[in-house]
Amino acid sequence: MCNRCRRPPPPCPICCPPSCCEPRICYCIFDLESAVFDTRNIYRRAVIDIAASYNREVPELVLLPIGVMATGEMAELIVRKCKIPVTWEQFLLQVNERASELISNPPLMDGVERLVRHLHKCCITLALISSSCEKLYCQKIRGREAFFEHFETLICADDPQLKRPKPEPDVYLIAMSRLGEADTSNTLVFDGSIKGVQAAADARLKVIMVPERGLPYCWSELAALRLESLEEFKPEWFGMAPLSKEAPRPKPKPRPVAKSPGQPVDKQESKEQQESRDEQQSKEQQQEGDAAGTEEKKPKVLEIAEDDAADKEETGSKRASRNWDKIRSSVRKSLRPSRKVEKDNASTKE
Repeated sequence: MCNRCRRPPPPCPICCPPSCCEPRICYCIFDLESAVFDTRNIYRRAVIDIAASYNREVPELVLLPIGVMATGEMAELIVRKCKIPVTWEQFLLQVNERASELISNPPLMDGVERLVRHLHKCCITLALISSSCEKLYCQKIRGREAFFEHFETLICADDPQLKRPKPEPDVYLIAMSRLGEADTSNTLVFDGSIKGVQAAADARLKVIMVPERGLPYCWSELAALRLESLEEFKPEWFGMAPLSKEAPRPKPKPRPVAKSPGQPVDKQESKEQQESRDEQQSKEQQQEGDAAGTEEKKPKVLEIAEDDAADKEETGSKRASRNWDKIRSSVRKSLRPSRKVEKDNASTKE
């Protein structure tokens, strides 16, 4: 069914391409912190940095269950195991401040920009969920507003309808209700956190997990698919149009502006326009020079052709004269014996 006009197949020729009307996934939900921004190791780095400020080292066995624990439980566990000389409330506050510093301008996940643009082009309705408040969300996407316009629905942590955070499925249930006709059969989730996969599974949704490197596979058993990067994802696996290998669009060349001799030159003219105009002038001069050279070469060629024709005529006339001389001599030779015979006959008669 077409996502825009809600018409069943055959494809709708009015509002979408034929691939849009094929039976497939119609809605996708992305988690901002673990599927759009590459922030998978930021919270771990924040914990390690704050513990190091107290000359403490967090063991790997303590860091491993951080993803499935609540933030308060995590802070209390680390303070107790590492014997950090502060309360777990103060430690958690310092960790959040350090994480906000690291996450202020995070990079995009590899392959997410191309995937989001492709899904939006194929009429897939997109939703975005975030564990940050709306104010912090606006700070994170600063400078990338055009890209995040592809998402039609946004749910932040301070949303009035959201009562329970992950791993409860509330955030995904609210997202599906705001997407319109989304249900568990036509909705796909992209999440890289263990809590997010648990929440999506409890909501009966298919999840594509992009976890941290080294995460044991037992933590991703609930995911429909586990990938190291979104560049490995192929939409045709879930009945969507495949990613097209589109060549980058060439940059348009600036057109030179013809100006009269008395007109002043624009001071704000760009360097590209000047270079393009100089190139065009040099090409025109070169073409004029080539045309003049061909005109100069033409008379010489004609003279040479005329000389060759005259030589041919002279040689032909000489050959013809020689042939006539041969014919005359042969005729004369043939007439000589007949004259002798006539003289002999005349002498016998006498």
